[in-house]
Amino acid sequence: MESMFYGLTVKDVRQLAFQLAERNQLKHPFNKNTGLAGEDWFEGFKKRHPEISLRSPEATSIARSQGFNAVSVNKFFEILKSVLGDKNFPSHRIFNVDETGITTVQTRSNKVLARKGTKQVGTITSAERGVLSTAVICMSPGGNFIPPMLIFPRQRMKVELQDGAPPGTVFSCNGSGWMQMETFGVWFDHFLNHVKPTREDPALLIMDGHLTHTKNFDVIIRARENNVTIITIPPHCSHKLQPLDVSFMAPLNPFYIAAIEKFMRNNPGRSVTQFQVSKLFGEAYLKAATPSTAISGFRKCGIIPFDPDVFQESDLLHHFQVTDLFQITLTVRPTQFLLTIPLTYLNNC
Repeated sequence: MESMFYGLTVKDVRQLAFQLAERNQLKHPFNKNTGLAGEDWFEGFKKRHPEISLRSPEATSIARSQGFNAVSVNKFFEILKSVLGDKNFPSHRIFNVDETGITTVQTRSNKVLARKGTKQVGTITSAERGVLSTAVICMSPGGNFIPPMLIFPRQRMKVELQDGAPPGTVFSCNGSGWMQMETFGVWFDHFLNHVKPTREDPALLIMDGHLTHTKNFDVIIRARENNVTIITIPPHCSHKLQPLDVSFMAPLNPFYIAAIEKFMRNNPGRSVTQFQVSKLFGEAYLKAATPSTAISGFRKCGIIPFDPDVFQESDLLHHFQVTDLFQITLTVRPTQFLLTIPLTYLNNC
């Protein structure tokens, strides 16, 4: 996990130990209320694995984790090349999943004609503050889209919330309306039902490093059991390496804003509520979810066709001196010091 940018904290390891014990029906003294293995168990774990140490990530975060830099991008393409070489996934068996927030109030308005010199131009919005829901989108470089998922911030689902949604949409509710681990598990089952991966016809799923994805033990196990390979995008790189961010999310937002504005004009005095979200989102989604959009997103990211040189040196140049660092470990017994040195210093030596 650390080598793929997502190191586990002490709490993460204790949580995974508890989940492993539960899944394998092992007798254990762990706390079922917190879902964690004990601190004494973790101390024993460190003694059994002296090759693993607890390290502070700040020294490597600049070089490997933060920002769109050569270290992160090259590592991502190395992993992708290895996976594509091992299983030779066709384009229609590769997918990218991501979430986006959708609100009952337009985040911005389309431009309108106004008299020159007017100091303030206004337009009607649904409310001062909107209610945020989440849409989960998934597409492939073959131009296909998995039906979306809508997550509403409420305790119970109502049939009326589904009116007008894109065909095949699945729905979920929780207190926040955001993606949670259990909700992502529901979406993953939805993904498996549509993709139906087998040993002879596996699938590749590319997603960002949100903790509901990368530290979701149940999803990782189900992916392994159902012939799905998962690759995560390095932190802070989704604006360049995630096809949905590159080609789909940008047109979706103005289409959704236009749908809200049309509703407001056709229904004077009414505001947009959760019960209109599915229909308004459905209008925007069906306009944005085109094969050319999906194909373009994967091509611009250099994923399909595979092109690790899709980004020029100038794209990474402004991160160079800050992020491309060389590290050495200096041992002065009994202490080790980790030194981080800019590559520009080494090049000048």
